[in-house]
Amino acid sequence: MDSAGHYRSLIALGRDEFLATAAPAALVRHRGGDELDEDGATTLTIEANVDETVPMLKDDPAPAAQLEVYPLVKKPGASFPDRITIGRTPNNDVVINEHSVSRLHAYVRKDPKGWVVADAGSKNGSWLRGKALEARQERALTSNALLRFGEVTLTFYLAAELFDALGGES
Repeated sequence: MDSAGHYRSLIALGRDEFLATAAPAALVRHRGGDELDEDGATTLTIEANVDETVPMLKDDPAPAAQLEVYPLVKKPGASFPDRITIGRTPNNDVVINEHSVSRLHAYVRKDPKGWVVADAGSKNGSWLRGKALEARQERALTSNALLRFGEVTLTFYLAAELFDALGGES
């Protein structure tokens, strides 16, 4: 079972079990056959006066295979123990096997104030809410934030918001 299927099966256990079992945060990629935005992701605007978008997840009829969930957890023995690395090669904690993603593209980490993200000096760049990230300059990351690594668009979710986005019932 892939990560998306695993997370969907955790929904059936209820909110408390989901939060106890799931990673504290995750990146979600939605690949749909619908219209794509300029970043290449299918999105749904929450409100007309809000400048934020999130992938269409809840009540989404798309098959689970079109949903990719990347749990933000550190691999045992991986480099950079203080951060979760994101890149194309298998030595990263989060592996995104796409040509526009660098071998070591970006990283996220949880600090006392919350989650942060930084580009790791990638060739094709990283964006947070449509604004380019400067190499190795950390920026605060909040749940439902839209990220782009190269040509890959993902949404950052804290576990509680991911439960809701996947259609979990309290």
